[in-house]
Amino acid sequence: MTKTALVVGASGGIGGGIARLLAQQGWSILAHGRDPERLERICSDIQGLGADCHTLTADLTDPDQVASLAEQASARRDLQALVFSAGGGRALDSGPGALGEWNRTLAAILHAPMQLTALTLPRMRQTGGHYLYIAGMYAKIGMPRMAAHCAGRHGLEGFAKALFEEVREDGVGLTMIHPGFVHTGLTNPQVLDPAKMIQIDDIADAASLALSLPNRACVTELTVRPQRSPYLDR
Repeated sequence: MTKTALVVGASGGIGGGIARLLAQQGWSILAHGRDPERLERICSDIQGLGADCHTLTADLTDPDQVASLAEQASARRDLQALVFSAGGGRALDSGPGALGEWNRTLAAILHAPMQLTALTLPRMRQTGGHYLYIAGMYAKIGMPRMAAHCAGRHGLEGFAKALFEEVREDGVGLTMIHPGFVHTGLTNPQVLDPAKMIQIDDIADAASLALSLPNRACVTELTVRPQRSPYLDR
């Protein structure tokens, strides 16, 4: 039996890693991303593994495009996973000048996953599917100049916890993964030691575990931290 996963943010490091691993395990992949060239490379890699892959683009700050993304995913009768690994937002001081960026950030990392979840839920109830959100430590802490990002991740955590209580009896799974320092293309090697950071494959393995459990058990929340501090000045 075939099964399809929509990976939102597949052109990023973590999303791409999850998409590749699921493809190796026999999943068909709907790969969404902001970088068309990188997305095509990832899809080509997946097809090279013998798996089915299609690229989808949507601006996550545009509700109409998010609705179209959900419609395309729901058209797959074997849709059994939605992985949300998209980021967004930038550091800036709180104040009147931040309002526009705050709205864009919340649209991308909170409103978009909520909308995608709501619109794909009928199909996921049919298939006994699984929602997996990559949230990170901003769902647990506050950071200066990252007010909207922290608010969005805290909000996503609350949404996920409430949603699980609604859908658990339908056999729909839900997992939040909170990675610590993950070595990606954004890592500053002058501050953090890549060798001591969590690797993308580690998060992909965690996602695979959550998606592979039988539906009598569900990993609802998983925090992954580096075993050793990656800060170079310690």
